[in-house]
Amino acid sequence: MCALLVALPSGLSLWENSWERCYSNWPGILGCFQRMKNSRARLLDKYRRVGVAPRGLMAQEVMEAEWLTLQSTHESLAQRCSRTFAQVEDPEELAVLEDIQQELMSQEQAFIEEYERSLWFDDRCLWALLEGLQTDGLICPVCSRYNLTVVRGTVLCQCGLRLSSQAPELTEQIFRALLEESVNRHSEFCAHRPEFSVTSGTEENASLLLSCVVCDTWMVLL
Repeated sequence: MCALLVALPSGLSLWENSWERCYSNWPGILGCFQRMKNSRARLLDKYRRVGVAPRGLMAQEVMEAEWLTLQSTHESLAQRCSRTFAQVEDPEELAVLEDIQQELMSQEQAFIEEYERSLWFDDRCLWALLEGLQTDGLICPVCSRYNLTVVRGTVLCQCGLRLSSQAPELTEQIFRALLEESVNRHSEFCAHRPEFSVTSGTEENASLLLSCVVCDTWMVLL
């Protein structure tokens, strides 16, 4: 199953740790995995004794191959597993495949639900940020709590943010437009909420950065 987890799409790999926490709380699943492990060992020993290769019908190899194929198509996991089951005649082998199928399908659904909840949360945060930009006050993109002020080209916030733009003509309106443009540009190709941060260093050399851990966007805004 470890190999199966590594093969998950990159967009879903973020929840591997939460899957492990959930998995550790399911004694029934632990017992199921132990039974599958024992079944695989017995099947492998049987094929070694008779000297015949299973030709990809061993449960782990079959399900890994099916999962990799699934990543590049829109066909459901259940449809692909049903075709695999049609190739298996050994009842013991079929039972192992069915156990793995049920576990994969339940985890697939859990990953999808977790991913959808994350997208909903990111959407709410993004809309909150955009609403803040559209109000009279300019919300600080770093702390998202206090309003910014721009004094003689320097951006200030109660959270400690201080950015010297070296451009005396910089105003709150110009800075607001800069933030809106960067957020809208990122949202054109990525649905996740970007993060704003400030580079470490002296106040005169600090820069405002926009980054996204999902699409690997990284840009200097100011």
